[in-house]
Order: sequence, then C-alpha cells, then structure tokens
Amino acid sequence: MNEHTASFALQVREDQCIGCGMCADACAYGAIRMAEYPEIDPYKCRLCGSCVQACPSEALALNEPETQTQISGGTSKGIWVLAETEADGTLSAVTKELLGKAAVLAEKLHQDVEALLIGSESDAAVSSLAAYGAQRIHLAGHPSLASFIEENYARAAVQVIRECRPDILLVGATPRGRGLSARIAALLQTGLTADCTELDIDAETGLLQQIRPAFGGNLMATIATPAHRPQMASVRPGVMKAREADPALKGECIRHDLSDFKCDGRIRLLDEVLETAGGDSLGNSRIVVGVGRGVKKKETVERICQWAKRLGAAVAGSRAAVEVGLIDAHLQVGQTGQTIAPDLYIAIGISGQIQHTAGIAGAKRIIAINPDKTAPIFNVADYGWAVPVEEALPQLMAVQV
Repeated sequence: MNEHTASFALQVREDQCIGCGMCADACAYGAIRMAEYPEIDPYKCRLCGSCVQACPSEALALNEPETQTQISGGTSKGIWVLAETEADGTLSAVTKELLGKAAVLAEKLHQDVEALLIGSESDAAVSSLAAYGAQRIHLAGHPSLASFIEENYARAAVQVIRECRPDILLVGATPRGRGLSARIAALLQTGLTADCTELDIDAETGLLQQIRPAFGGNLMATIATPAHRPQMASVRPGVMKAREADPALKGECIRHDLSDFKCDGRIRLLDEVLETAGGDSLGNSRIVVGVGRGVKKKETVERICQWAKRLGAAVAGSRAAVEVGLIDAHLQVGQTGQTIAPDLYIAIGISGQIQHTAGIAGAKRIIAINPDKTAPIFNVADYGWAVPVEEALPQLMAVQV
C-alpha cells in the first residue's frame, strides 16, 4: 500500500482476503490487479462498489466520506470568490463580475464578501480585490504555487477553506476555473453547479439558488445545496455585472500559513510557455463578429476577419463553424464556449440555436445576417438582413468607421 492508496475510500482487509480474484473479475475498469492481495489503482477506480459486492469474504470495504452538515445559521459564514489573475498579475474580468454578484448575495444574507487568492500576491490584484468589494482577502502563498498546477491549487484552496468554512464559494467558469472548481468540490465532498448564468438567495431557506440552462438550454434549472458547505457554483464570464471600482475601499488582508503544504508528488512541471491568441480578447471587445457554418468557405472567413479588423472588432464563431474548421476552438461562443456581452454582436451565417444564443444574451445590440428568414437568430436580433453571406459581404466591406 503506497501513499496514494493508504487514504483511498476503497480498502482491502488483508486478514479476510482469500485471494480468489473475484473482485478483479468484477471490475469493469481494470482497476484491480491480483497479487498476494488485490492491488487497487486509485486513478482507474470509479468507486462503483462492484468489487465489494462480488467479494465472498467481505475483504473489500468502501468507506463513505465524512460529510459537512452545517447549514445557514451554523458555523459556515462568508460569500467567497476564488480570485483569478491574468498573466501580468492583474485581476481577471470574471473575478470582478463575481465580486459584484457576491456583494448582492452578501447583502441578502448579512454576510461579508471575501476573496481567496492563491499563489499570486500581486499588489495590483490585492488592491483590485478590495476596490471591487472584497472586505477580506485571503492569501495562500507557497513556492510550489508559483506556477498554476491544478492539483496543487486545489489542495491549497481546500486547506484554507477547511480552516475558514465559508458559506458560499463562487468560481469563474474559465478554462482554469472549470477544472479547479471540480477538484475543490470533490476534495471538500460538497456540491458544485457548473456554468451558472444567475445566482440568487432563497428568501425562506437562505440557500444559494444556482441557476443554469439544462436539457440543451430548453429550460432553466434552479439547484440548491442544502446539507453541505460551502455551496459552490462556477459562473460563466460575461453574465454578471461588475461594480465600479472604488480605490478608496480597503480590505483586510490575511496571509495563511502554508509552511506545511505538500504539493502533489505525481506532477512535475517541465516547462511553461505563455501562449497568446491573435486578435482582441472576446471578453473585452465592444464589437464582436460571429461566424457560422453558413459562411461555408475559409476564404470568406478571411475577408470577414479583414473587415472586422477595420471595425476594431473581434471575430468569434458558433460551435458548428468550429466543427467544420472555419474558426479556432478558443474563439467559440455559446453554451459550450465563451459567454460574451459586447455593445454590438454581428452574427453572419449563424442559425441561432439556443446553444449559441445562450452565449450572447448579454449583447446590447445584435445584427443578424442569414438567408433563411425563419432562422431562430432573427428572434433575438435587433436588426436582421435575410440575404446570402456572399451577397452581403461586399456591402459590409464598404462600411467605414
């Protein structure tokens, strides 16, 4: 038994094992290898319990994790935001948005807004957290947290959260936050609602209402976590509104002692390369031009990109456009991509299914260009032009700003 299996939920009682191998035969994931006793691979095991049921001598035991049952009014307190920073150490846009929403929730619950910043102790980030409403800022610094490694960041976050016991923890549903929030929730044995588009407090129970699209976006589900803490939700960037920064605001800064912190020994950082995508960031662009599968040709996309550059706009794409290779995956907008809220969104050749429109709900103005007059995109557009893309493009190219 090594350090990774010693605390694993599935354990072998060697004094009861008869070495029959029925547990290995019953495992559908190939997680058990028979030696003198069953050897369990914790990275393959899904804790389904099939081996426990198959063992004739009850030599396998599946330990149920301890649960946290403190509810509102108990020892858990505080609306926390897991802060995320950019490569230059400044605060990310989604963190500012979450702090704004946390302030609304905190007012309803009469609790404080707090932020957890892992790894980075950038003065700019700390000042921004206070300016955007964090009344208390928890710093978790350690040499092994200098570079982002998901497993290490999750362990550090859990160490601080177990010590301080927040009531609610909000995380940005960014490429970094999606995986990190899932690991934190698993380690804490609490619930997590991913990709929320709205948050509220139930007036009767005081529970966090975690609202997100379900069943392909055809309905909105409201989810609650009644018995475990913290209540966790990841929130799509661009759907919440950040407050105006107030440089006069100051927050209490708490540095947590992580001198005994142990990083995940399975992972070793070999190299780190900063990769920058071309063009403006979708989240920060006032104008975004969306490309759909109706554009059809790569050459047409290139012409649209040239026009967008003249407008000072960023170029995005629907999932369908990404799947056929017209647009890079990191520029996908929609339910399975980014959520944006530009001043103007120009949809070219996009049908407008709910999976895509979920990502542009925050746009102030939408212009749709599609030859199909019945396309759903016209139901959400402020202005529509029912013409083929090839016919519209020469006139668009003539538009000057």
